[in-house]
Amino acid sequence: MLSRAVRGAAAALTCLQLLLLLSAVHSRPHSWDQDRSQLEAVKKEILERLGMPAPPVIRRQLDQESIQRAQRLYQRKAAELAANRSREEEEEEEAVSRLHRLTPTLLRWLDTPEGHRDSQGHRDAQGHREPLGPYRYHLLLSRTADFQRQLRVVQAELKLLKRPPSPPGASVPPRVTISTLRGAEGTPQLLQSQELRRDSLSLDLTGAVRPWAAGPEATLRLQLDFNSDISASLATSGGQTLVLEVETLEKPPRAARRARGLEEECGKSEGKCCLKSLKVSFQDIGWSDWVIAPNSYFMRFCEGSCPHNYKPASMHAQIKSRVHSLSKATPPPCCVPAGYDPMVLMHLDSQGRLVSSLFEDMLVTRCHCA
Repeated sequence: MLSRAVRGAAAALTCLQLLLLLSAVHSRPHSWDQDRSQLEAVKKEILERLGMPAPPVIRRQLDQESIQRAQRLYQRKAAELAANRSREEEEEEEAVSRLHRLTPTLLRWLDTPEGHRDSQGHRDAQGHREPLGPYRYHLLLSRTADFQRQLRVVQAELKLLKRPPSPPGASVPPRVTISTLRGAEGTPQLLQSQELRRDSLSLDLTGAVRPWAAGPEATLRLQLDFNSDISASLATSGGQTLVLEVETLEKPPRAARRARGLEEECGKSEGKCCLKSLKVSFQDIGWSDWVIAPNSYFMRFCEGSCPHNYKPASMHAQIKSRVHSLSKATPPPCCVPAGYDPMVLMHLDSQGRLVSSLFEDMLVTRCHCA
């Protein structure tokens, strides 16, 4: 079983090299006749790797319904391969801890409900009468570019105070009641109540931020009711801004990981090890009569130089590069594939039967120096 797998992998790699040569032949500005002998040799070798001594003799063209059915089968197999690959990547890649620093807005809310308003009250520096209790604020937090997708929030702390809200020795520490504001009318919904500890200047908002980060709402609106006046201790006094620190665990989506791979495309690397793409069209190479799907695909391969410390595959590659810089007797690291995606080919075999061939290591996704 192992030897069969090894032979299969070797066959797939050889097929990839031959297709590369085939594409290179096709992309050179020579006439078709000049390349015919080399092209035929490459096609013959590919056929042997597929277990076919010659292209199948098409005695009867497939009808349109059969072709469409084969193409649907190909699409289903390709989708299964993509889904399996995505699950493997998700399992291999660990979640990464990340700290976001957001800037919420804190507004003093003077419209305190009747019954909570102190009958005496007092006036602020501008002469406006303010209620004495409870001391109410509205906190508004909008999404940033990093918060446009679902996030797993571990902890969220609001850096609320610049000094303890009550002097040492006070019998009862201040408390805050946190409510979420729902709907157009901003109906408060009790979330939690907590003490403002004298050894902490932060307010734990994990319970409020966690569902908001995972939901669709653009803005988080909270109501904070304090049982004592903490305005002099707020971090906003003196023109400063509040900071909400949110720790998250994130797994980059597959699209993001794929985008990072595409950044390695040649053209941005100044000749260093990178991915190069060529489009292979089965119609252009004369195989469209027996290769049903895909019609074409983008083949990537690795190309470029490997200077010291550039995309090293291992410590051995780094040492090899260093030794090469001292003595040319040691060869430098080579730019080689670091990752593959599978590919399925829907085609007719030598008996004219419709079959699918799977190449596990066909499509290069990343390059490194080894």
